[in-house]
Amino acid sequence: MVSLQHTAASIAKAIHAKVEGPSDIVCSGVASLEEATSGDLTFMVNAKYTKKWKASNATIGIVPFGVKVPNHDATSRTLLWVKDADIAIAHVLGLFQAEPDQPEVGVHASVCISPSATIGKDVRIGPFVIIEKDAVVGDGACLHGNVRLGRGASVGANTTLHAGVAIGHDCIVGDDCLFHAGVIIGADGFGYCPNEDTTHLMKIPHIGNVRIGDHVELGANTCVDRGKFSATTIGTGTKMDNLVQVGHNCTIGQNCVFSATTAIGGSVTIGNWVQIGGNVGIAPHVIIGDGVKLGAKSAVMHDIPAGESWIGLPAAPLQNSLRQWSAVRKLPKMLAKLKQFDLE
Repeated sequence: MVSLQHTAASIAKAIHAKVEGPSDIVCSGVASLEEATSGDLTFMVNAKYTKKWKASNATIGIVPFGVKVPNHDATSRTLLWVKDADIAIAHVLGLFQAEPDQPEVGVHASVCISPSATIGKDVRIGPFVIIEKDAVVGDGACLHGNVRLGRGASVGANTTLHAGVAIGHDCIVGDDCLFHAGVIIGADGFGYCPNEDTTHLMKIPHIGNVRIGDHVELGANTCVDRGKFSATTIGTGTKMDNLVQVGHNCTIGQNCVFSATTAIGGSVTIGNWVQIGGNVGIAPHVIIGDGVKLGAKSAVMHDIPAGESWIGLPAAPLQNSLRQWSAVRKLPKMLAKLKQFDLE
């Protein structure tokens, strides 16, 4: 952990908070309401959590303006009032973040770099990295152990690739990206067809690439397949959880958020600011508009207009699915009544 000492006052300054209570209290760490001990800071996003403030051992609490905090003792504990508690706690966690676990500046002796590759300034390249012909590594990029950049692949400035990441040939990754362990960019798309005499399946070549914008984060073991003809693309600012599968020739917009085990079929188009819950499946060639929200485990089989919320298997507009589920729950009682009529 970082060694800097923080007080309620210094934290309030960092997150632009209004202080209620002693400002000189030393903050020893960050914890949940239930797990906090004396000296810890916690946060409360709404009245459901502020009700637990009195019973919590936390000394400092972050709370949004307008939310009541019952039984607050301003003589011994401090509240930091903010516009948005989620944003505030994100900044606070940054204050207590450990030093990055990364290679030293420079190139490890075991690295294999093609003479035609281009390596930027102030890079960090760890053990057993392989950088193939004509690949490019931008200034300040960090490549952890066992990363592989294929022929002609490009990684932008200040991008971090954790252990075991593979960037396939001719794929392009933007600046300030973060790929966690085991991410695979540019594997072949999943495409086969029966051969002429239908004796076996014939593999369809995928000759496109993958293009990823800036500030994209991909969770561990997420895979993005290369395009069949052109590029599979992911827009700037999009974040994906672990084990997400993106099929060939998908076009994904900016600032989207995909939860774990989402599986996206080939040639899907997804707009900007789309939110997808865990374990969602999207059929090939579907078009999803800007700002769409998909509930966990949804199976999307049709296009979805911008701004709508869908859920279910098969997925349907949220209110429609909720009405259907409500009706299904009533079926046992309805069947029981029908049996009574039969008996009569």
